[in-house]
Amino acid sequence: MDSAQLTLENTHMAATRTLLSLVRTGASIAGGGALVTQLLVKEWPRWVVVALSSAFVILGYWLMWSALKQGRRLRARIEGEQRGEAFLMPLRQVTAWTVALQLLIAMVLALYIIR
Repeated sequence: MDSAQLTLENTHMAATRTLLSLVRTGASIAGGGALVTQLLVKEWPRWVVVALSSAFVILGYWLMWSALKQGRRLRARIEGEQRGEAFLMPLRQVTAWTVALQLLIAMVLALYIIR
C-alpha cells in the first residue's frame, strides 16, 4: 500500500466518523423534541409545545439526512478510487437505521401530543 492510498484511507475513515457523529447528533437533537414537550407541557399552550418540539425534530432529521447525503457522496468518490474495497458498514444499513430511529422518535412525539 503506497502513502497516497494510506492517506486516502485515513481521510476517508476520519470523514466517515465525522458523518456518523453528525447522524448521532441529529438523533439527539430530534430526541430532544420529546424532552421539550415534557418540560413545557404544563405551563405553555399546546401550540407552543408542538411548534418547539417540531422544530427540534425537523432540525435533527435535517442534520441526519445531510450527513447521509454527504456520506453517499464520499462513498461514491472513494469507491471510484478504490476498486474492490469494501466498507465496514453498507450505506443501506446506515440509512435503514437512521430511518428507523426517525420513525421511532416521530411516533413517540406523536403519541405524546395526541394523548
